[in-house]
Amino acid sequence: MAELFLRISDDGQSVLFAATPSQELVPTRALLLEQLHRLGAGAFYLYEKAIDSALAAASPEQQLEADIASMEPIVIAERRDASLVVKVDPDFMRASITVIAPFGGNPLTGADILEALKQNRIVKGIRKTQLHQLLEKTQQLAPGEKLTLPIAFGRLPEHGRDARFEPLVEDASHRILKPKLGDDGKVDMLDLGELITVKVGQPLLKRIPATEGVPGFTVQGKALVAKPGKDSEFQPGEGTMISDQDPNLLLAEQSGIPVRKGRGMQVDEALTLKGVNVATGHIHFDGSILITGDVTPGMRVSATGNITVAGFVELAELKAGGDISIIKGIIGRKQQDAKLACKVEAKGNVTSKFAQFAEISCGQNAQFTLHVLHCVIRAEGEVVVMDQFKRQGTLSGGVTEAGYSIRTVNLGALAGIPTVVNAFTKFEYLQQQVQDKHRDYQIELQNVEKIRQAQLKLLKLPEHKRPIELSERIQSAAEQHKSQITYLETDYQQLRDEYEELKTRVTITAFNRLYSGVQSQLEKEKLVIDQDHGPCKLHITEQVFQCSPL
Repeated sequence: MAELFLRISDDGQSVLFAATPSQELVPTRALLLEQLHRLGAGAFYLYEKAIDSALAAASPEQQLEADIASMEPIVIAERRDASLVVKVDPDFMRASITVIAPFGGNPLTGADILEALKQNRIVKGIRKTQLHQLLEKTQQLAPGEKLTLPIAFGRLPEHGRDARFEPLVEDASHRILKPKLGDDGKVDMLDLGELITVKVGQPLLKRIPATEGVPGFTVQGKALVAKPGKDSEFQPGEGTMISDQDPNLLLAEQSGIPVRKGRGMQVDEALTLKGVNVATGHIHFDGSILITGDVTPGMRVSATGNITVAGFVELAELKAGGDISIIKGIIGRKQQDAKLACKVEAKGNVTSKFAQFAEISCGQNAQFTLHVLHCVIRAEGEVVVMDQFKRQGTLSGGVTEAGYSIRTVNLGALAGIPTVVNAFTKFEYLQQQVQDKHRDYQIELQNVEKIRQAQLKLLKLPEHKRPIELSERIQSAAEQHKSQITYLETDYQQLRDEYEELKTRVTITAFNRLYSGVQSQLEKEKLVIDQDHGPCKLHITEQVFQCSPL
């Protein structure tokens, strides 16, 4: 029956429909599909419109109107080999292959895939397991079914790490921030262990050099350069030295109290006092001071180095050229004229267990483990009010200003006590740096233009009248200014990018509770909290100052 309507073409690639006038049986779609299977062409690609045309031409009505004998054979199906398409992501970091299963034709082969990869210049990051999986799954597809699998992956460069400095001993501030853990697993906030001292030759700081990084690549083989980390050397402080046996190790040159200083440490031979009171009088010392007891009301202590107080500071004044570490706490009282009689000022960090009714200023970070109540704090760095486990830490009342972020467990109080927090106060200084760099860049552009004008004037002179020395000076100046422009442009772009990134990272964070009554400001943006929130952060996103849950 199949030969009445359908036949395979001579090349075996297509199926032809050809009816004759003697046919009494009217072809139908079901009959054609049955004959296709009998011919072994059931998997061929069908031309639906051609089938409709063939059935219409072979209908009794059409046979009466036309000479069916003169009708040309119609191709209604054809054999198609498997095909594939390679797609590469715009960043050239991934390539995928989409396979279309064959319609009775040749299946996909490994050679086909390799040729397609070659044509699309996919040479790196090819996963052999993915290729095998693609071939296996293709065998299970129905005719014309599609399958897409990623088969090649680029690798982003791993930028090098900057040199790091790992402290091998803690200083007084770390001791306050890290109370001892008892045998029962509980933290005793009153037990801070022994005061930290070091001996001659004791390792203080380890330098971990910068790494070069690992370059990456795209699937087309383009190398992605890794940025090497910035290397930094030790900055040994007083009482320290670099080890002769290991240039990456900083040692104590004398016994004393260790103090962390950026890329180095110093060891202080401290003035040690049992306490500061009316018996000792005010203390002014060129160096560091260690007070094993309290600083009592009305007393003043100043030092060019660090001040460490093992007890309380109550209604007193402390001023240090380095860090101030107060182990038990800072206690002031509310005065009738609203002034705060307890003042702590440090060019470095200020660290304490708690502070209340005190005025505190520092050139770096201010850190407290328990609470800060009704204080005025101005820190060039961060202000942190919480213990190491983020279980306790309350910042309530007063005014707190931080150069960067403010982080605490609870911010404000249930009673709606007015609490003012102002983060990222360094923004004006940082913006000025960006503007200054841009101004330098513009000035350099003007200098280049002046040199270009000078070169044009020189070119207008006859060649034999051009002073050789002047030409060389102008050419040298042009090269120097062009090099400077490149440097300034790169520096300006980097500063601007760093500022924008920093602005998105600086936050005011409450890890447990943010209460109503808090007046907040970040950069120039202000936000008054009119309802309580759970764990959340105040931050700037797309130029909008908002509160988001953690």
